[in-house]
Amino acid sequence: MSAAPITDLVPVILAGGSGTRLWPASRARLPKHLADLFGAHSLLQTTALRITALAPEQRLLTVAAAAQADLVRRQLETLAPGLARHLLLEPVGRNTAAAVALAALYAAEVWGPEALLWVCPSDHLMTAPAPLYAAVAAGAVAARAGRLVTFGIEATRPETGYGYIRAGAELAEAPGVLAAAEFVEKPAFEVAEAMLRDGGYAWNSGMFLLRAASILAALQRHAPEILAAVRAAMGPIEWGPTAGGSCRLDPEAFRAVPSAPIDKAVMERSDEVAVVPCAPGWSDVGSWHAIWELATRDAADNALSGDARVVAGRGNLVRSESRLVALAGVDDLTVIETADAVLVARRTDSEAVKTLVGGLVADDRAEALKHRREPMPWGVLTRLAERPGYALRERAIDPGAVVELDAAASAGLGWTVIEGVLELRTAAAPTEQLAPGATVTATAGATHHLGNAGSSVLRLLEVELG
Repeated sequence: MSAAPITDLVPVILAGGSGTRLWPASRARLPKHLADLFGAHSLLQTTALRITALAPEQRLLTVAAAAQADLVRRQLETLAPGLARHLLLEPVGRNTAAAVALAALYAAEVWGPEALLWVCPSDHLMTAPAPLYAAVAAGAVAARAGRLVTFGIEATRPETGYGYIRAGAELAEAPGVLAAAEFVEKPAFEVAEAMLRDGGYAWNSGMFLLRAASILAALQRHAPEILAAVRAAMGPIEWGPTAGGSCRLDPEAFRAVPSAPIDKAVMERSDEVAVVPCAPGWSDVGSWHAIWELATRDAADNALSGDARVVAGRGNLVRSESRLVALAGVDDLTVIETADAVLVARRTDSEAVKTLVGGLVADDRAEALKHRREPMPWGVLTRLAERPGYALRERAIDPGAVVELDAAASAGLGWTVIEGVLELRTAAAPTEQLAPGATVTATAGATHHLGNAGSSVLRLLEVELG
């Protein structure tokens, strides 16, 4: 099905969250919406491709964490130049009510108060988007009339980790759209089973369709302190050379914004909420069990990725990044191998993984924060070894990119060119072109520019002494 464009639609991506249940693939500096979980595209990129099918790319608005700005911008711009032109960066996370308020205030000024915001989490997956597009078209009628529209996903099991919506009567002015009668947050298993038997309940998808003026009025009525605090933190809109807009958020003022999910702050309090049922093959990709459900599995229900083997075992999820991972005679496990950490857990026990990561954070373990192989604005940094007295890293620098290291950051460094041509520039010496095999040591007290002027990746082996 080809999606028909909706002219007043402004797609909004909420690119936050940490995804601790998907450790060690998802970490604080590379959370699940930016991590490589499914191959060609991250969840952020998949979301951007899906929602821009209904609106011009230049209207895409992304709300993201300031600490992840470079990665978010890089991933969006890889899909299409200018896709990150409207990027709002939160200094600290303040949950979805603040993010929606920020998006609505910005959109009302840029596109007008009648702009129709389609708010989508960045870390959900839809394997069959056609029903979603039809639901958006139906929901747009109700949203233009002032309704706060959400999307109810067909419940297929008594899931205790999701919120539910009970649908009421169909709206006379919007065929296929139902009044929302009740919200139920993460019910007990017995309650979820009863709701599934009774029917009329759907999973709360976390997606919304909202006229900018409508959601701002609802925030003013039900959560005025959040709206006022976000408005106080916003600076004037700044327009860039490529017609992209942004606005700076005052860090101290934004920290004062109350933290609350939009469901609690507005949706559960409003009598203007409507729900559109749909079945787009939705998953919140919230656990390794969810990854296993989405994966291609063998005859024994094992889902294998990388150099992985299972003998006499069933229902396992095994992902190998850098070495052979072999399982024998075990069932229903998650085994995730990365360069610096290995997770072994019961496949269905996502809460234990979350608890484990909480302990790593409390112990200030680097493995909770970053990967050894870390995407950077200029390419990829791989930490190969760290020992007392030295560290060994690989810098893979993209064509046209430059790494700038000031005097303090370059102290004690040396580089060997492995692949490509290094264009080395310092203030104290003329620019050098160094071919593979060449080695150079940083000049004390100087800022160094490591540039790749070629058309292929430049690989440097970096040694730090001291």
